[in-house]
Amino acid sequence: MVLLQSCYKIPRKALYFTARLRHNSPMATLFIQRVISPLLALLVLVGTGFGVISSAWDGSISRHNVAKPSPLSLQGQASQRQAAYIQDYVRFSPWNTAENTWQTKELDLWNLEGKKFVRSPAVVSPDQSQMAYSEVMFMPKNRQTYAKLYIVPVAPLQNQTPALPSEGEPPSQLPSPYELQSRYDPNKTLQQRQLVLGVGHDKTLDYDFRTLTIVDWSANGQRLLFKQKSGKLHVGLRTSDLLVYDPQRGAVTIYPEIKRIVENYWATQGNYSHIENIAWDIYPMGWEEGSDSAVLFKAWAFDHNEKKFLGLWRYDVNAERANLVTLTDQFIPVAANGMAAELEYVPLQLPEKEKKWWQFGK
Repeated sequence: MVLLQSCYKIPRKALYFTARLRHNSPMATLFIQRVISPLLALLVLVGTGFGVISSAWDGSISRHNVAKPSPLSLQGQASQRQAAYIQDYVRFSPWNTAENTWQTKELDLWNLEGKKFVRSPAVVSPDQSQMAYSEVMFMPKNRQTYAKLYIVPVAPLQNQTPALPSEGEPPSQLPSPYELQSRYDPNKTLQQRQLVLGVGHDKTLDYDFRTLTIVDWSANGQRLLFKQKSGKLHVGLRTSDLLVYDPQRGAVTIYPEIKRIVENYWATQGNYSHIENIAWDIYPMGWEEGSDSAVLFKAWAFDHNEKKFLGLWRYDVNAERANLVTLTDQFIPVAANGMAAELEYVPLQLPEKEKKWWQFGK
């Protein structure tokens, strides 16, 4: 409206100014006719157009420009019609990419020495009851890196069962975008988080490097598979531990048993009788599809300049037993149960007219 009023005030002042110029100078008269007059006409047209637009606009925003709601928006309890009205400011993507890229997600530790702190994305369990993430810290004094892994219960929505709306009307009592987003925001759930494991923080070792990385949640969302990598700064890392967390037993390592079984197989049935003297590593792939107990992993040996595949293995967490699946490095389906939560920007203050649009996409 300020711009509209200004557009109507300008011509009145300009006419008075041009009248004085015409009286004083003939050249000014020509300049006014060729330049000033067309500009004044254009300003009047623009002002008129703004007046028409402002009188027709009711403050609403087209729903065609609103992002589609996430499939996890109402924890699966709202119908599709209800979810269509909800603006969810959290985007979800599968975390475990081992099936497509032949390796699990690794932490993005670029510029860790400059940042001194890196937090992984929050990985939400398939039942959406909890999420997990790891934090990596760098201490410049002795150039040591250590890590911690946390699990956080996801707060339930206050309005679990919003009323089913009639056609064309938004449902009542829906959660605000702030509530939807804050449930998955690590910065807003620090008091609720539970420390699962910390590595490297209890000893001072120069150039020591330890990280914890989430592999994936099990199918029922009750177990979490994660790995520890260890090494020296700027020298190299290798998998030094595989662990499974569940609420009853806490974090339990499965690495020693896996390592023993692989070494025994190649020492007795393979051509590596002294496998303990060569460098080899274990690469966890994730959980077997639909399973809460079977973990899939690969093993590779690095003998001089040769890289040898030591097999694809399946480890049963309940039976504490591993068996060889194949000695051929081939494709095998791997579950992708956990979802990485990516938070989107939500304005801190919204005009009263726009609050309805932010919540219902109307």
